[in-house]
Amino acid sequence: MGIVKVKIDFSSKNYSDSELSVHSTNVLNNMEGNANFANPTPSIQEIRETIAGYNASLVKAEKGSADDRIIKNNWRAKLESQMRELSLYVQIISKGDNVIISSSGLSVNKKPGAVGPLPKPDKVMIKMGDNAGSVWISCSAIPAASFYEFKYAEITADGTLNWVHKTSTKHKVLIEGLTSGKQYAFRIAAAASDPSRVWSDQITTFVI
Repeated sequence: MGIVKVKIDFSSKNYSDSELSVHSTNVLNNMEGNANFANPTPSIQEIRETIAGYNASLVKAEKGSADDRIIKNNWRAKLESQMRELSLYVQIISKGDNVIISSSGLSVNKKPGAVGPLPKPDKVMIKMGDNAGSVWISCSAIPAASFYEFKYAEITADGTLNWVHKTSTKHKVLIEGLTSGKQYAFRIAAAASDPSRVWSDQITTFVI
């Protein structure tokens, strides 16, 4: 049996406004207290608050003004983004196990993904962000990548690296909340259905 991939497209072509509300609520009900998913990202509470705001905007937009419909669309975009991030979290934690994925209430692609390990990212670049303690990290786009994993760690005096992970569907992300004046290490891996990762070379830099 091949690796199963979680669906990450929550756009209107797959879910109407009301369907997105129902599906998202069902997923959260399945994941809350689910031992398979100890620390969901985003948190269950964060998404519940977004669903509440989205549901309220649906009611107002039904017979409301153009501004009400714009507000509804903004809430929908936020909910879609959070559900995509949650789906990526479930994909990583489940390692493509259909039983674990099913326990989340999320949908899966009809056919197991056949993509093997993706190549090592190249052209990895670090650029300081506009605000102190922030950096942009990027690499060349990799065909067949469903998402990218980024990890970073402050380089301590004894050389210990306590890696922090971040996932994104984009090959460039902004990392914030770093300590100015400290040296950090960064790496990137492209990901698809195969649970293995080929990490880029480690890049180190001092954060401004």
